[in-house]
Amino acid sequence: MKIIDRYLIKGHALPFFLALTVLTFVLLMDRLFELINMIIQKKVPILIVSKVFFLSLPYMLTMTVPMAVLVAVIMNYGRLAQDNELTAIRSSGTPFIRLIIAPFLAGIILTAGLYLFNDRLMPETNHMVKNLLMDISETKPTLQLKENIFITDFPDYNILIRRIDPKTSELGNITIYEQKGNSQPRTILASKGRLMVTPQAASLKLELMNGEIHQLDPEDKTRYHRISFKKHILYLPMDPQIQHQVRTYRSDREMSSAMMKLVIANIRTELKPLQAQLADSSSLPPPRLSQLSSEVHNRVSEIRRYQVEIQKKMAIPAACLVFILIGAPLGIITRKGNLGVSFGLSLGFFVLYYIALIGGEELADRQILSPVLAMWAANMVLGICGLILLFWKNYEFSFKKNRYADKNTG
Repeated sequence: MKIIDRYLIKGHALPFFLALTVLTFVLLMDRLFELINMIIQKKVPILIVSKVFFLSLPYMLTMTVPMAVLVAVIMNYGRLAQDNELTAIRSSGTPFIRLIIAPFLAGIILTAGLYLFNDRLMPETNHMVKNLLMDISETKPTLQLKENIFITDFPDYNILIRRIDPKTSELGNITIYEQKGNSQPRTILASKGRLMVTPQAASLKLELMNGEIHQLDPEDKTRYHRISFKKHILYLPMDPQIQHQVRTYRSDREMSSAMMKLVIANIRTELKPLQAQLADSSSLPPPRLSQLSSEVHNRVSEIRRYQVEIQKKMAIPAACLVFILIGAPLGIITRKGNLGVSFGLSLGFFVLYYIALIGGEELADRQILSPVLAMWAANMVLGICGLILLFWKNYEFSFKKNRYADKNTG
């Protein structure tokens, strides 16, 4: 039987790596066009863009590995049925479930490896990508600007830029609305400008050329000032402390399970006094009660968001095992070992699986379903369907084997 096990594993290997390559490439296409645009139009160094590309791969692999497993399983068992190899195996008295054992054990190893990959490596690469994109935006600040959209990221300034040249960082047809404290607002118009980062990266230096400043007289509102300039410089503030906090802050997709569990414990510690106040709400005025209820709800939602991410890190790798259970009987039913049929069936199942994940996440965030049920429901439903199909094909396999044996005896 070891020969059959080795044969089955080898039969899965090539379709798996082929499907993994194709699926990952397809998902990377959108990202790839964006990165090529950064090289050609925005003149970002190829080395930096390559780093962003390779650091984006782990996030894609978390989704493509389970789907590649499903493609490989359907394709391999479909080929066995198509080439009548299953007939030869059935005549030897081997039950169909026995043919699942070797791929399933390999799937357990793959599931464990993918979980460690999701939990340890992917959060770090996601964090590195975020900081790398921040480095790019600091060296080429115009990369984060968009034409014909008001920019409100800087205190006291609303900025509208009609034209942006990402190659030279030159700006064209600029309108700035400035409102500092209680001072009289100003409107600054410029035909062109240039945006640069100061050496200490504490602010952005905006050089404006050939423009005008319009402002009402703060003491006499009937008077109006218009000042023309050939060059005018504005320093748009960037708080270094905020920059540091943004760089060190990690979202749920940039954390391991251990990190998120620690965050959950801290939130629960902060939540206890709020819940105690809410329990004794008879002495609270309605505005404070409403505010307190909102705070408790937000904290609970935050906890659930982290819990969903923890469960997702386990549920997606476990989909590899579920897809083996459902893919093997599907391959035999279709009796097609070609890549097109395998991809078509796999895409249909994976779309349903992904929709179930997104829907479950939404229901968990709204506190309708528990995080565990929300993330594992798709695995449970598909797993049960897979087991039903598996035992059905195993019964059919044994029935045909017995009928074949009785025919030979007679």
